[in-house]
Amino acid sequence: MKVKKHLITIIIPAYNAAGFILNALNSIASQITPPDYEILIIDDHSTDNTLDIVNTYAKNHPEIKVLSNTRTKGVAGARNTGFENAQGVWITFLDSDDTWEPDNLSSFYEAILNYPESDIFISDRYETIAPQEKKLLTETDPVWHKYFISANKKQSYLRLENPADIFFEEGVLMRTGICMIRRKLIEEIGYCDEELKAAVDMSWFFILAANVDHMIYIPKPLMNYYHRVGSLTHTIPFGFFGVPAYKKLLKHPDLHTYRQSIRKQIALWSLDKTYYYRKNNKKIKAIISAFESVWYEGKNKEYWKHLIASILLR
Repeated sequence: MKVKKHLITIIIPAYNAAGFILNALNSIASQITPPDYEILIIDDHSTDNTLDIVNTYAKNHPEIKVLSNTRTKGVAGARNTGFENAQGVWITFLDSDDTWEPDNLSSFYEAILNYPESDIFISDRYETIAPQEKKLLTETDPVWHKYFISANKKQSYLRLENPADIFFEEGVLMRTGICMIRRKLIEEIGYCDEELKAAVDMSWFFILAANVDHMIYIPKPLMNYYHRVGSLTHTIPFGFFGVPAYKKLLKHPDLHTYRQSIRKQIALWSLDKTYYYRKNNKKIKAIISAFESVWYEGKNKEYWKHLIASILLR
């Protein structure tokens, strides 16, 4: 049987998402004049009734294909299952607890038509902490503000040159839910790292950015990102999952020219761990983390001070 090719594949990883995934799916169904697309929902071995909910929903939505992992593989494994089954020329993502603005797909499609040679498109998004606290990412993130606020005011596309240089020195200018990536590029660089517990997106975006000479920014918010209380990134200091991710990037063949920047990040986030351990009176672990900062960025006197402070901890 001949498999139908789609323009866009939307990948939605879902793990115990019964309480909110319908909002995500309804936001896709509410798209204004969307181009041809398919939706791949990957149930990551949920223990609630997520799978029942999406299977019921899919009965009335032929564009949806539900896939199930036989074990919990994490967000990287769920996305990789999506990559393996995608039929789209372009790949985009929507997390199960977020929603799209009605013009998301049409806006990305228009940008693709305007820049057919480009491989990565990104946009702004809303950051929602509470119903009364809804701000743009360009308002809450200083790096996004620096590079994109002017484009927002002018309502004009921005061609961001050499994005990897910016990512490694200042911050990652990509977010899931507001990026569109050519599938051919994904096939060339490889899938997400399933060995990482967290920082999966950051790590993969670095590699993507290092393999293109530019990205196109769309000057409008196209997604609603909801900060969920108790999520991994809000309960554990970033250093705990950032350091392992950066250490793996240090060995990546595509990132050789960024080794010094990566070493700086390892040192910085090892210090993040040091603060945590000292605050919780875990002297030995604080010393080890502080020593790691010195190991990767030995010329920085601040790291030596924190190593000494950790050794003197009572």
